[in-house]
Amino acid sequence: MGEIQPTAGKLVTGVTVKPAFLTQHLDELDPTWRVLEAVEKIANRVELGGGRELSASQLCERLGFDRESQWTPVGDLSGGEKRRLQLTRLLMDSPNVLLLDEPTNDFDIETLTELEDLLDGYGGTLIVISHDRYFLERVCDRFVGLLGDKAVRDLPRGVDEYLEMRERATQASNIVQKEKKSSNAAEERQLKKDKVRLERQMERADARVTELLADQESAAFEPERLISITAELQTARTNKDKLEEEWLHVTLLLEG
Repeated sequence: MGEIQPTAGKLVTGVTVKPAFLTQHLDELDPTWRVLEAVEKIANRVELGGGRELSASQLCERLGFDRESQWTPVGDLSGGEKRRLQLTRLLMDSPNVLLLDEPTNDFDIETLTELEDLLDGYGGTLIVISHDRYFLERVCDRFVGLLGDKAVRDLPRGVDEYLEMRERATQASNIVQKEKKSSNAAEERQLKKDKVRLERQMERADARVTELLADQESAAFEPERLISITAELQTARTNKDKLEEEWLHVTLLLEG
């Protein structure tokens, strides 16, 4: 979104990409605007894909602002209502890449269900950060996780896999506390070498998984080749997971 520059590498944005970002910070809006007026400042109608279209008023209703509350001044809204208004304005702008940071905060069950329905049929790309497992599993088809070591891990099995990795990390941390006591300078040097070696192997393993995913997609109509690639992909993912566990263990030994 341009607010923070990458610490490494480069960011390339396609010319057709139209991003929008729902932060946990509220927009500063004119307090004298009515809710509907604030939404219509963006657009009067929005296309949702699949031939679906909503007016500004209809989208407001879907996200919890009934006909009467649409005439409420922005300055009279609660924090949660302002956040819902912020999301309504974002969706009204028809972005094709939507970044959502804890979007389910401040939503009641009925409005949350409407939001899930809207996003479930969203035609663009969603990038969601959330602690709401049900919401993630409803609107997302790919999961990645962070375990505190700044490494992003692909999670083919979703939230269940993330929880399993956290459990393994906790167990590894407990083991590390015992092993660290007997560590010496020579062992530390070896651990650093092991870490570098594992990082290189992880890069190659990640590249192989990416390559096989592309092969799997291209072989969608070749059953025999697809079976072979899928088996190889499973092996590659298992190898990648093993390397990540070893790397995490070594890292904890060095930092514990």
